[in-house]
Formats: sequence, C-alpha cells, structure tokens
Amino acid sequence: MKRVIKKGFKLLLDFLTYASIALLLFVAFIKVNTILKKDNKYLSLFGYSVFNVATGSMAPTINQNDIIVVKTEKKYNTDDIITYKKDMDFITHRIIDINDNGYVTKGDANNSIDGTIKNDIIIGKVVKVLVQAGIWQKILTTPSVVIMIFVTLLLFDLAFSYKGRQENIAKEKLSKVDNKSLEEARSYDDAPQLSDEEIISLYQKLEKSQQDKDVILKKKEEEFINYTIRLDLNEIQREIDSKMNGDNKNDN
Repeated sequence: MKRVIKKGFKLLLDFLTYASIALLLFVAFIKVNTILKKDNKYLSLFGYSVFNVATGSMAPTINQNDIIVVKTEKKYNTDDIITYKKDMDFITHRIIDINDNGYVTKGDANNSIDGTIKNDIIIGKVVKVLVQAGIWQKILTTPSVVIMIFVTLLLFDLAFSYKGRQENIAKEKLSKVDNKSLEEARSYDDAPQLSDEEIISLYQKLEKSQQDKDVILKKKEEEFINYTIRLDLNEIQREIDSKMNGDNKNDN
C-alpha cells in the first residue's frame, strides 16, 4: 500500500511539474504575442495564434480579459468569429454576411457593422475561448510568481529524490547483513549501542528490505549496519589470511 501511495505521489509530482512547465510556456507565448502586438505583429505556431481580448465588443460570447485561440482556415462561414488585422489593431468580430467583396463582420455587443473584410487581412477563426485567462496570464508572468513556482517544484523534486536515494542506500547496506551477523555485532563492546526497541526496529527493517520493501535507516541504525559490515569484511580477511598461512605451511 505504501509503495502504491509513493508511486502515485511520484506520478502526481511529475504531472504537476510538466503541467506547470507547459502552462508557463503557454503563458510566455501569450506574453510574447502581447509584446509583439505593440509593434503590430503576432506569433503563429502551426497555424494557431493566441490573443488577449482587450474590449467587450463581443460580450457576452467573448469578454474582456478572455484569451482566444485562433486558427488559420482556407475559408470562413457566416456566424464564424474571426480575428483580423486592421491598420494597427487586431479585431475579433463575428461574420454576419458574405458577399462578392468579402466578409461583413460585427461585434455582438456593437450596434453598427464593420466595413467589408478582405480574406488577406484575416488571421483566423476563433476555435477556443479561455475565460478570464488574461488575468491569470498577468499573474503568472509576474517574475516573483514564476520564481516561486519553479522553486516550489524544485524543492519537492529534491525532497523526493533525496528520500529515494536514502531508501536505495539502506537497501544496499541491508543486503550485506543478516540477523546472525547483527546479533554477533551486538556482542562486541565497541559496537554502537542500540536499545532493545531500536534493534527490534532494525530487524524489522532488514526483513522488509529482504521483501523488497522501501526502508530508511536512522543515523544510529546506519552506524550499527556499517559496523556489522566491517566485522564481516574483517572476518573474510581473517579467513583469507588463515588459508594463505595454511598453504604456506604445507609448502614448507
């Protein structure tokens, strides 16, 4: 159950990270587009453009501070809402009629119609309205907010990665000992001292590790495990030395 929760948390963290990055990239796209609009330019990516609505001429269908996604089309029909560029302005209005001279448009909230619009000044058709997203765009492009989002995600990721590293270290060290070697280590006077509760906890963690479950060692537990590993290594070295001495005697 714990592993399922851990995996779910990791997936959630990954999702939030990628979602935040995608959101910030989208907001950056809108921000750049807003800056370009001041120079009478706009960004287009794969035929899509994004605009922040500055007026309420299309209310209640599209309101001020909404963000619209506009897609370039080969042809447009009556009742389509289009964005077009006229002089120094970007205008988003509805097509109410089509004639030989072009498209006749009008804002839903306006009393008068626009002039006839030629196809060559049309940027595209509104395919998505993000309600009041312009307000969030202003908030999320504030430098302090951007920094806060990245720092928060970074801290979460570092904390989770640190916990994972600690679990891997514990699992690796516990794989080098067993109950017998731990019990033997307790018999030495210079061994790190653990209370009965602490040694029971260590045995339980050893058992969990053998079952491929995640555990984290406390500082005193890790010191005791390190001591036990050193004892095992010393024992191996003594056996090697003993065998070598025995072979030397036989040679003599």
